[in-house]
Amino acid sequence: MGSDTASPRSLSLRRLSLQARLSALSVGTLLVLLVGGGALQYFALGQYLRSDEAGVLRQRYAATVGANLQPLRAAARCRVASGSEVVNNRVSATTAQCIVDVVSNSSISAVLIDADGRVNSSAPADNVYPTLPLRDYLDAAQGRTNAYYLVGSGADQAMVVLHPLGNRNGKSLGVVQLSEPTQPLQQTQQRLLTVLGIGTGVLILLAVVLTPLLVRRGLRPLRRVTEASTVLAGGDFSRRVVEPESQDEVGRLARAFNDMAAAVQAAFTVRADSEAGMRNFVGDASHELRTPLTTIQGQLDLLQRGAATDVEAERASLESMQREVRRMSVLVEDLLTLTRLDSAASPDAVREPVDLDALIAEVVEEASVRAPDQRVEVVSESPGEAVVRGDKEQLRRAVLNLANNALSHAPGGTHTWRTRLDGDEVVVSLSDQGTGIAKDALPRVFDRFYRASDERRSNGSGLGLAIVKSIVEAHGGRVEADSDAGGTTMTARFPRQATSAGEPAA
Repeated sequence: MGSDTASPRSLSLRRLSLQARLSALSVGTLLVLLVGGGALQYFALGQYLRSDEAGVLRQRYAATVGANLQPLRAAARCRVASGSEVVNNRVSATTAQCIVDVVSNSSISAVLIDADGRVNSSAPADNVYPTLPLRDYLDAAQGRTNAYYLVGSGADQAMVVLHPLGNRNGKSLGVVQLSEPTQPLQQTQQRLLTVLGIGTGVLILLAVVLTPLLVRRGLRPLRRVTEASTVLAGGDFSRRVVEPESQDEVGRLARAFNDMAAAVQAAFTVRADSEAGMRNFVGDASHELRTPLTTIQGQLDLLQRGAATDVEAERASLESMQREVRRMSVLVEDLLTLTRLDSAASPDAVREPVDLDALIAEVVEEASVRAPDQRVEVVSESPGEAVVRGDKEQLRRAVLNLANNALSHAPGGTHTWRTRLDGDEVVVSLSDQGTGIAKDALPRVFDRFYRASDERRSNGSGLGLAIVKSIVEAHGGRVEADSDAGGTTMTARFPRQATSAGEPAA
């Protein structure tokens, strides 16, 4: 049956800080490497010492005995009659004793074993020499030997080297065994082990002291990110961390945090602005709707109090209510238009090339019916080339709103429409000769429901220029206003749509 409870060990590890875990991991890794490396050195040194000592024994044998007893004839102490060294394929006792005496010393024991595995001679005579299995001697007599053999263990361990002995004809005469204790080699290994133990202890102690300091220094940028995150969670979106010059993970984390903080700050700024704009929008819309509703309610109360008996009073009340109803209808229609512009997806699929010169001419003709006395001029610097890609009805609404705004606030003088090309943009401007707009009010003329103090009594909804701005921006353009004592100029800029023979302007 499984268990959801964590082990005490895992719980204790979770309670440790990242610095403590990294320090423990680093020290633990260093300890494992040092112990593993020390063990490898210990065993490698033992192997090297044994191989080297076996080589010394082989060199000693080669220098004194040789392969076919040749050096024995020249040795004064081993000189014997010619041909008497070997009798019936056996080394004579005198020669055998001479051989083991020559190659042995106080630490090296020598034994000559005949080809049949029997001991012939040994030196020193009173020494107890190690023995190997008979199979090893027989194999060695045939020339199949190992580099060395180990007999026993601990302080009693000995190393054995076997040398096959033959005559001039290549006939095997036996095996010469040289052996010596491995205790000196083991002492050398023990001294190395002591040095490794002391060195490992010192290094681990230094690691325990220095590793937390180094880890703490390395995690300093991470702590800064943590502190900044806490401040950011508390609502201070201006907090940033110092980005290190390194390109490692910590540096990338710091840069990613700063980018995230900037994005969060921008998002909250947009949200705050949107909420503030929404509150102002709702308040303004409520105010604009409350005014005609209050007027209608007042007229209804007047009719209920007896004004209906007076024909003139009744007609005046009905006319007043009709004006307010028309005002509310315009306001609601403008609100719906703005809502559709704000919530609409990209309208590229329904857009088409639109000739703004032709569109302005249509709007001017319609406006002349409502204001036949108004002087209007239309100037096109590049006839037929002021073409943009967009929704023709929306663009008509924008041009019409600009015309209505000029007619409402600058009824006298001349209204001048002008189209021109500016690089990859089509520029449309409308200039009037009115009293102009105050400098402090100029940045807000495209805000929703904004009207100057001298315009509060007009019948407009205060959304005309806001609709113009939304339409122009929905088409990838921008709109601006400029004003002085000589009048006001409204300018809209659109991305230009080049015309071709296969795609005429609408």
